[in-house]
Amino acid sequence: MAINAPDGAPDDLRNAHTTGGLSDAELQEYTAAFADTTTAKPWELVVTSKTMKRLAWISVVVVMAVHIFMGAVVGVDFTGAAVTSIDKLAFPGIGLVISFFLYLGLTRARVRANEDGVEIRNFIGTRFYPWVVIYGMSFPKGSRVARLELPDFEYVPMWAYQSRDGQDVVQAVEAFRELENKYMPED
Repeated sequence: MAINAPDGAPDDLRNAHTTGGLSDAELQEYTAAFADTTTAKPWELVVTSKTMKRLAWISVVVVMAVHIFMGAVVGVDFTGAAVTSIDKLAFPGIGLVISFFLYLGLTRARVRANEDGVEIRNFIGTRFYPWVVIYGMSFPKGSRVARLELPDFEYVPMWAYQSRDGQDVVQAVEAFRELENKYMPED
């Protein structure tokens, strides 16, 4: 992966690691400095969660049902406050706004991988990790989501890999393992 490296660091991160050019601490610093770095090469693997999409739609239906109900019954009985038609429409309007952000947040999780590395997009933020700083992927027993293992016992949750996705997640893990075996350095 050739990118503009910080001062003193080699431009080709993959070769620098395999030749012993950067220590683990330098690799972490390098990755932190280029957190928004990504790749121009096509993605070989793209994973999203069907469970998260289903949860998002259920949440949207519940939120909208509650807000439509509240909009319908807000003016049923006189409580001393004047309720206008704008007030009645405000409840479903607020429900639409909440539903929109709820759907976006729950369907945002995605993992993409290619020969340069892995891009993880969770609820907030997207981060790209080159293969040289990745120690592997794990799916701990009893865990709902997989995680990407990094140096110094750090990890990043991969919300696109949901245990509730069943056979789909098994196939996605196998596809990720193939890319891991193909591109991850043998250190």
